[in-house]
Amino acid sequence: MVFFAETIREHISEKHREKDYIIGLINNLQSDTSNLKGKIDRNDLELRGIDSLMKISKNNFTNYSVQDSIFFYAIKYTFDLHIFQFNDLTLVQLRNAGGYSFIKTSHVADSIALYESRNNNIKIQERFYTDSYAQMMASFKQIFDKTLSNKFFQSYQMTKKIPSDMYVLISKDEEKMHLLYNDYWTFYRVLNYYNYLLKVHLEYLKEFMILLKRDYDIE
Repeated sequence: MVFFAETIREHISEKHREKDYIIGLINNLQSDTSNLKGKIDRNDLELRGIDSLMKISKNNFTNYSVQDSIFFYAIKYTFDLHIFQFNDLTLVQLRNAGGYSFIKTSHVADSIALYESRNNNIKIQERFYTDSYAQMMASFKQIFDKTLSNKFFQSYQMTKKIPSDMYVLISKDEEKMHLLYNDYWTFYRVLNYYNYLLKVHLEYLKEFMILLKRDYDIE
């Protein structure tokens, strides 16, 4: 009787611990969805800005108004990375406790493994994103004077118009400008796919949370 009583207590304790992990995971997923929404919105804005940049003709870029327009869109829409950092606190706790051994519901354990795999896939695309960003910035710095960005945007904030009389070039090399536009083209497509993955992942997380709440009777 003592043995069976102890076994029952251990079983109840494990069930409580399992549910605690699931509650922690749901909290992490809620944090992830909020984070994702912000990154997706910002990346959508940047994609529209880069699209506008690439519509500016590069063939007469030494013209003040042309170079200033390129400079404006480049500084405003291509100088920041918006990377999704998923909240893996509960996953780390599960690993430290012996993997998914506390998750007794097999399809939930499979779903958690899939969730972790999808996060890793996004991290892989993130490397392409950061690499293309680095290449784009290296090309930009060969043509434009970054040190003028503060002065440039002070003028913009005062007039609410893109400056058209500020010389921001450090090179008139047409080949370098063509290479920069190639880098913008590449960056746009890499970012577009990265953001697509984030959007798909956001919908997946919503469904995943519904599944967890249903299976563990969590409001």
